Amino acid sequence: MHVCAGCSCLCDDIEVEIRDGSVSKVYNACRRGAGIFLNTGSSRAEPKIDGDNADFEKAVKGAQEIIQSSDSLVIYGLDTVTLEAQELAIKLAEKKEAYIDDNSTFCLGDFVEMILRKDIPSTTLEEVKNNAYVIFYWGTDPYHSLSRHLSRYTYYPRGGKRQRGYEEDRFLVVLDVRKTHTAKLAKKNARFLKVDSDEEVMRGFIDALEGRSPKVFQKDIPRILKEMEKGGFNVIFGGLGLKYGLKGDYSILKEMIRKMNERSEVYFIPAGCHPNMRGFNELLFEKTGYVNKYSFKDQTSSDEFAFHRLLEDGKVDAALIIGSDPLNSLPLQYARKLADINTVVVDPRETFTGKIAKVVLPSSIAGIEGGGTMIGADGTRIRLKPVFEREINDEYVLKRLLEVI
Repeated sequence: MHVCAGCSCLCDDIEVEIRDGSVSKVYNACRRGAGIFLNTGSSRAEPKIDGDNADFEKAVKGAQEIIQSSDSLVIYGLDTVTLEAQELAIKLAEKKEAYIDDNSTFCLGDFVEMILRKDIPSTTLEEVKNNAYVIFYWGTDPYHSLSRHLSRYTYYPRGGKRQRGYEEDRFLVVLDVRKTHTAKLAKKNARFLKVDSDEEVMRGFIDALEGRSPKVFQKDIPRILKEMEKGGFNVIFGGLGLKYGLKGDYSILKEMIRKMNERSEVYFIPAGCHPNMRGFNELLFEKTGYVNKYSFKDQTSSDEFAFHRLLEDGKVDAALIIGSDPLNSLPLQYARKLADINTVVVDPRETFTGKIAKVVLPSSIAGIEGGGTMIGADGTRIRLKPVFEREINDEYVLKRLLEVI
């Protein structure tokens, strides 16, 4: 059995068949996961300097020179690499007094930080599979982003105390601004709430819990709360829609969850996509007390230290991008700024960012060509068992870069 590092589910039941030295068939994986295993050899990065193919050792020396000479370095990415590689990247940032950030600044880092600070209770996907009755998907569409989430852990599986599955033992609640594919599943033992304001809906739950009539969903909210009391163990999966719907103020989310827990057990799990985003958040939190956008020079985290803000403000002269492709996701004005500084890309695949980088260093695909550890969105640590072994991986590259610090 192998682990798929295609998303934060980190499914550990993947079976593969090998033919002529490559993966020929994949079992149990979703479409995204199967694609990663089956297309291991495609679009692979090559060592490059200034866009030209180069000897790997020369590319390493070029990257070392950029890192060594930088007065204001930022390290970014890291959510697709192992804990072992993330630890080395954090060590490098500390020694260089550099900035370090990851995708969780845009994604669900705020939710992970609340869990790590114990502001909201959380649980594991295994506990959800065995015990959860009311399951909220709030501002997320796992049908597309976390394809096996519903079938393996939440609405459909039979497990533990929930042996009768969605027919009798689960109650699905989908809250979103539009009727997503996940919302279309909300038919039997389920409710879909079309949200105009997340805060307004949360206030409705709080009102109902305090004995007042909610101003929105006056029939649905009391019914959902009744089901939650009936089930005893319930979970809220919060996604990007919830994060941006609350606009950075999570006080009402915390209040709602606290009030709900006065009636029944309610837990919160981020519905994230990046396989080891939480791993980076946890490592940085253990080291600094913060989960992202951190400056080792200033010894604190701030919005001004977010990767895109550093580029916008011209605060960095070099960037080390690991396992991420910001040029493919950032607005054009930031992409241009990235092209103007010395950029080193460490990635197993060809990327848009690699095309503008001063140096490209190829690495391995975690879980397929290299082992290590990752942490899923629920905080569970998973060991990766590689299908093949590749000598040059993220750990090897980062150790080489650390030689000159």
